[in-house]
Amino acid sequence: MNKRKGVAPPPPPPRRWWTVVTNLTKASVGLALVLSTAAATAWGGYRLALTSPRFSVQQVEVDTSHRFGEVELAKRAGVELGSSLLALDLRAAEQRLLDDPWVESVRITRKLPNTLRIQLREHEAAALAALDGELFLVDGNGEPFKAWQGGDPHDLPVLTGVTLEALAKDRPGAVARLATGLTVLEHYERLPVSRVQRAQEVHLNPDGAVVLVVGARGVSLHLGRGPWPKKLLMVAEVMRQFERQKELPGIVFLDNELHPERVVVRMR
Repeated sequence: MNKRKGVAPPPPPPRRWWTVVTNLTKASVGLALVLSTAAATAWGGYRLALTSPRFSVQQVEVDTSHRFGEVELAKRAGVELGSSLLALDLRAAEQRLLDDPWVESVRITRKLPNTLRIQLREHEAAALAALDGELFLVDGNGEPFKAWQGGDPHDLPVLTGVTLEALAKDRPGAVARLATGLTVLEHYERLPVSRVQRAQEVHLNPDGAVVLVVGARGVSLHLGRGPWPKKLLMVAEVMRQFERQKELPGIVFLDNELHPERVVVRMR
């Protein structure tokens, strides 16, 4: 019998995979070195900028502030002239300004290389509100934003009839009532009679009825629940007639809902 010749095993494949892995490893190491070098360079540049006088606060720009100057606002925000502009915590600086009740909103930004910009919106006092015997300043939206203190505006009409309890239980509703008082004042102050008989008080009843007190002698105008422009025009006509007679009524009633055209006058 013929012996079967043995079959030789195939030669091993070339070790190209090792070359690919080696090349990838070298590329990854090179990329890592490049990135780490770039990061170190950037960090070094940032650290240098933090201490550079070029990027220190040299100017403060303030938009729309009527109560504070640039230097005072920067101080209130905790910013010192000459400090690093890049190192400032802008959100913390904004919160320091918002702690002042006169400040309604604020935005602080950097204006490179050396300027801090403060955009400010302040409350404007439109009236006073007597809440359980305490006076508060009220802005144009009817929001009580600050307890009245000496030095604050005081020659303002007073809103009454809203309580601190009402604000605590239903603040939007209470603020809306105060805003109604401001609306009545706005319409009244458009009339020439308001220059002679200045608005003193607006009393806001829980049912929505309003009593406007005007003049040094305190004429009470019972307006009911509106419409305010029409009723105040009626008030102006009544007051004009009495001024011709050189006397003033004590109370004027315009709150008859069944007959809104009726005006009842009670003398003193």
